[in-house]
Amino acid sequence: MNRRAFLAAMVALSAAAGCSSVSDPRAERGSGVIVSYAAPFDQIWGALPELLKEIGFKVTQQNPTEGYMLVEAAGSSYGWGDSATVFVERIGTKGNCRVEVAPKGTLGVNLSLGDWPKQIHDRLALRFRRH
Repeated sequence: MNRRAFLAAMVALSAAAGCSSVSDPRAERGSGVIVSYAAPFDQIWGALPELLKEIGFKVTQQNPTEGYMLVEAAGSSYGWGDSATVFVERIGTKGNCRVEVAPKGTLGVNLSLGDWPKQIHDRLALRFRRH
């Protein structure tokens, strides 16, 4: 195998390995759109799966102890594996929560997720008062 072919093969393998790696969803914290709501954690957490389903998203993983859900488009026409992490965090002592929606494309580019944060926060605002 000549040197160019070898280098091309190595680059292709590296790119493929990078696309299949699983990262810690908590690493996305702080990179999304954050809105605070005057509602307790349990109410927001409990409402999110149904709310997301109503607007065409599905929860693929959730961790209430860590306060995050991984979501993706239920019928993504792009097929790029776009996803987002929704963080729910208790704030203060009066039962308020902060919700962050951090979209992330598997390829590092958000092809179809540009308005996910707005859609999710608009739907939450119909049920819970923004704080």
